[in-house]
Amino acid sequence: MKRWMLPVLLILSLALPAPVAAQGPIRVLDQGVETAFRDHITFYISLESDSEITDVRLLYRIVGQIATARGDADFEPGTRVEASFTIDQERNYFPPGTEFEYWWKITDEAGNELKTDLRSLLYMDERHDWQTLSSDRLTLYWYAGGRAFGEALFDQANKTLDQIEAEAGVRVEIPVKIFIYGSYADLRNAIAVGSQEWTGGQAFTEQGVVVIGVPPGDLDYGLAATPHELTHLVIHQATDNPFGDIPRWLDEGLAVYMSGELDADWRGYRDIVARAAERGELMTLQTLSSTFPADSDQAGLAYAQSGVVVEFIIEHYGKEAMAHLLEIFSEGALYDDALEQALGVDTWGLDNAWRESIGAPPLEVPGVSGETTPTTGEPASVPTEAAVEAATPAPVPAGGGLTLPCLGSSLTGVTVLALFVLFRARGSKVG
Repeated sequence: MKRWMLPVLLILSLALPAPVAAQGPIRVLDQGVETAFRDHITFYISLESDSEITDVRLLYRIVGQIATARGDADFEPGTRVEASFTIDQERNYFPPGTEFEYWWKITDEAGNELKTDLRSLLYMDERHDWQTLSSDRLTLYWYAGGRAFGEALFDQANKTLDQIEAEAGVRVEIPVKIFIYGSYADLRNAIAVGSQEWTGGQAFTEQGVVVIGVPPGDLDYGLAATPHELTHLVIHQATDNPFGDIPRWLDEGLAVYMSGELDADWRGYRDIVARAAERGELMTLQTLSSTFPADSDQAGLAYAQSGVVVEFIIEHYGKEAMAHLLEIFSEGALYDDALEQALGVDTWGLDNAWRESIGAPPLEVPGVSGETTPTTGEPASVPTEAAVEAATPAPVPAGGGLTLPCLGSSLTGVTVLALFVLFRARGSKVG
C-alpha cells in the first residue's frame, strides 16, 4: 500500500458512523432491589420500548427450590416505565440468609417480549454487624460475643455434621446458614411478626437456615441448640419427598441424640425415661409418631423417650440400618413399611424391643377395641384436639426444633424452640 493512502483511509474511517450494539424493542435502563429486613423486599426496574409497555412481571424462587412465584409489578403503562414489586414481610416472611433467584418478564403493545437475565439476592438482616465463619457445608453468623464464642458454636456444628454422616449416613445437600442472635429480644425482632414471646429460635428447612437466640453468657445452651437444629435441617434435606414426613419421634429423637442432650445433666432425659418406665407411664411410639403433647412434663418425656429410642436403633440394629431407614423414607413410605424394611419390625415391634432393652413390660398389641397399656388397661395417652392445636405452630416456612422448646417438626410450618425461655425463667431442667 502506498504511503499517501494511509491518511485518506484514516480520514474515511473517522467519517463513518461507529457500529451500534443491537437493541431489542424493549430495553432495560436500570434494575435492582431495596430491602428493609422484616419489613419488605422491593424489586424495581426501569424500561423503555418503541411501543407502550403493557405487562411487567417479576418471577422469583428460593435457591434450590423448584417452585417459582410470580408477582405483577406496579407501574403506569407507557413507552417508558418505572415498575416495582414488593414482598411484604409481615404477610410473607423470609428468614435472614434466604437466597433468591429472580428475573423479569416484560411485554409491550406490539407483542414484543423480554425476559431479563437471572439475578440473585442474598436477603440479610442488615441491622447487625455480622461476623462469619464458613466451610463448604455451613456458614455461622454472629455479632455478640468474641471470636472464641463463634468458633465454639462453629466447631460444634461441624462435629454434628460429621456425626450425622457417620451414624445416620446422611450428608448436607445444601449448605446451611446459622444465625446466632445475641439476645432473645433481638431474636424476636428478627422472626416473623406474631411469633410467641417465649420463642428461643426457629429452623427453616426450606431455606436451609437456623436462627437461634444465644446470649454470650449462655454458651452451653447454644452448644445444644445448634446441633439439634442442624440435625433437623440435614435430616429434612435427606428425607424430603412429596409423599410424607418421617415419624415425629424419629425426627426429634435424631436431633436429641445427635446434640448430646441425652447425657446433658441440665436435661436429665435418661432419668425422665427411667422414672416413666417405673411408673408405667411411657408413651407408645404410635402416640409419638405425630404431634407431641402440649403439657410441659409430657412433652419433656416425649423428647427424652424419642432420643433414647433412636439411640437404641443405632446401637441395636446398627448405623447402616438407620441410614437405610432414612433412605426408605426419602422415597416416601408408610411408617410401618419403612421400619419393617430397614429393621425387620413394625412400630409396635420396635416399641416392645426397646422396652425390653430397658426392662420395661411389653405393650399389648392393640386389637379392635383400641390401644391399651398392660399395666393399667386404660387407653394410652393421646393428645387432645385442643392440645394438638396448642402445640401446632403458625403456618410459616418449615423446620425442626430444640427440645423441649421444639413444638413441631417435619411440618409445613416453622418449628419453634418454643419453651426454652419459659423453662429457664422458672428454673426447670426441662422435665
